[in-house]
Amino acid sequence: MQQESPLTEHTPASRGSSQAFLVASTYNNNDEGASRPPTITRKSHRKSRAGCRNCKTRRIKCDETKPHCANCKRRQVRCGYPNTTTTSDLNSGDLANDRSRPGDLQISDIELTYHWITSTSHSLSAWASGAARWQSIMGDVAFEHNHVLHLLFALTALHLATCRPTRCEEYTATAEHHYERALAQVTREIVSIGPSNCDAVLVSVQLICFVSWARGPQAGEYLAFGKQGRSEWLVMFRGIRTTLESLGRDQFAKTHAPAVRAKDRLLPPLDEPFEYEKQLQGLREHVAYVSEPAERDDNARAIGVLHECYSSRYESKDAEYHVAFAWLYRMSDDFLNRLQQRDPLPLVIYAYFVVLMHDIERFWYMKGWTHHVMGGILEALPKEHRVWIRWPVAMVGWIAP
Repeated sequence: MQQESPLTEHTPASRGSSQAFLVASTYNNNDEGASRPPTITRKSHRKSRAGCRNCKTRRIKCDETKPHCANCKRRQVRCGYPNTTTTSDLNSGDLANDRSRPGDLQISDIELTYHWITSTSHSLSAWASGAARWQSIMGDVAFEHNHVLHLLFALTALHLATCRPTRCEEYTATAEHHYERALAQVTREIVSIGPSNCDAVLVSVQLICFVSWARGPQAGEYLAFGKQGRSEWLVMFRGIRTTLESLGRDQFAKTHAPAVRAKDRLLPPLDEPFEYEKQLQGLREHVAYVSEPAERDDNARAIGVLHECYSSRYESKDAEYHVAFAWLYRMSDDFLNRLQQRDPLPLVIYAYFVVLMHDIERFWYMKGWTHHVMGGILEALPKEHRVWIRWPVAMVGWIAP
């Protein structure tokens, strides 16, 4: 039976990341003649927001020379300035202001729109029909809710950064600009979620997860847990389910409902991992033996759902690759809390999920995540438990440093 994916319509750090956490938590006199020491005064200076995107990203002073500032000339990178209307838009918080000024074309936004329609939307799904549904989001949702449009632009800019490495810094700065704008707006929307904006909030939370992937592996961030415990990505990912449950799934008429009705071809068969049935059975027996009584059923359920995900993928029952993340979507809060606390048994089970995640590295935005996460699991596991992740380590082809 085909499973539902929490990430696509069909199926199954940085300043920006701290703002993402904010989104999820919303769902949180000397005597005369005496010598006086010299007075030190700070020379006043003019603050400006007109510097180029590269200098803003690097947080250094820009001399604002156009068309190329001195810093970019010295580093031999393409220099790009935000348009005047984009700068004023930082204060207004509304893309509509840009469109209200006749004769002022936003070339960067036009480029991003074109690339989204012709390329990026196609990279999020295995099928053309899935790409069409992502494309429809721009017309059905994004044009009415600017935070969705900003997130589409952020993801597209990151895609361009991978496609055109000579302009990587320019596109990355563009992505950060749109991402920060979106987070400031979607926070307000979550507080007042209702039938009029629920589709937009759902899409934004999904896109925040995609943007986090597309930024590439971050030190101390391993998706389901972090080096300090809590994972900001997981908070956002679980926000998908929270959003759907906040009003009832039938209220999401533009996103979730069409996805449930849609039927796509099944994914082509994929060679199954060596002896995965035997390995999962061995894991099940080990976990049942060493689990604390209060945690035994929850751990067993985690392995049971994981087995379902393996069977669906390798018996060609899924229509999208992202369905693998249904495992994290279906886990209990208690299991995920123990995982974020780096409890050894949830970490071991998570390593077996990473085998499924490895197959999704065929998508540009998932590149490098599998080995990064497996390295985080190995580092967090006590030595006596590491023997239990030898099989998943071998299946993803990761070699410990």
